[in-house]
Amino acid sequence: HIAEVEGSRPSGSTMINYKVVRSSRRRLSSSISITPERGVVVSVPPWVSLSAIEEIVRAKADWIRKTLARLGAQPHPKAKQYTDGEKHLYFGEEYPLAVIPTVGIATPRLQFLYNRFEAKVPAHHPPHKQRKGLEEAMLRWYLDNGKRIITEKVNFFTKLLNISHNRIVLKKVSSIWGSCSRKNNLNFNRKLIMAPHKVVDYVIIHEVCHLIHHHHRQSFWDLVKSLDPDYKMHIKWLKTNHYLLTI
Repeated sequence: HIAEVEGSRPSGSTMINYKVVRSSRRRLSSSISITPERGVVVSVPPWVSLSAIEEIVRAKADWIRKTLARLGAQPHPKAKQYTDGEKHLYFGEEYPLAVIPTVGIATPRLQFLYNRFEAKVPAHHPPHKQRKGLEEAMLRWYLDNGKRIITEKVNFFTKLLNISHNRIVLKKVSSIWGSCSRKNNLNFNRKLIMAPHKVVDYVIIHEVCHLIHHHHRQSFWDLVKSLDPDYKMHIKWLKTNHYLLTI
C-alpha cells in the first residue's frame, strides 16, 4: 500500500512543491526522485514525521532546484499526430509511418514492413477518428511486440545465470524503469520499448540480477557489471534521454 500527499517547502525566494509517498513495504531509508511527469517525490517509511520530511527537502533544496531547472530546459517531443510520413521510435530506431486510407475495413490495421509502419485506416472515418484509432492500434502493436522482445531478452539472461523468473509485465509508470517483486515477477516500464537495445538490456540485467541479490550492495553491482560492463553509460543515457521515450 502506498499513501501519497502533497507538500511544499520554502527555499530562498522559491517554493518547492513536492509529493510525499509513504509505503507500507519495508522501506528503511528516505529518497527524493524528480521526473517531468510527477515532479518532486519524497519517498519515506510510514513513521517519518512531516517535520523530518521538510528537513529532508530543505537539505536537498539546492539539488532539487538545479534538477528542476535542468528538466525545464530539456526539449520536450511534440505529441504524435499519426500522419503519413511521421517517424516513430522503436528500440532506439526511428521508422516512418505510412497511412493508407482503405475502403472496406472497420478498424485500423497496422503492420511493420520493410522498415516502416504501414497502417491501413478506414477511409470513411473523419481525420480525428482515424488518428484516435491509429494511436490505439500502434499502442497495441508496441505492447505486443515489445513484450515479446523483452521476454526473449529476460529468458536469455536468466538462462545465462541458470535462474528462473515468474511473470513479466509491462506497466505504464513514470519514475521507475523496472522492478523485481518478492515473488520473482519482473515489471518493466513500457516506455523502454522506445530505448536502444543495449539500454533495454541493462534494465533487464538489473532486474534479473535482483532475482539473485535483493539489494544494491557491491555484490549486486559486480554481477550487473559482469553482464554489462558499460552499465554506467546506459544509466547515464536513461537519465539524459528519458524525455524522448513517450508511449
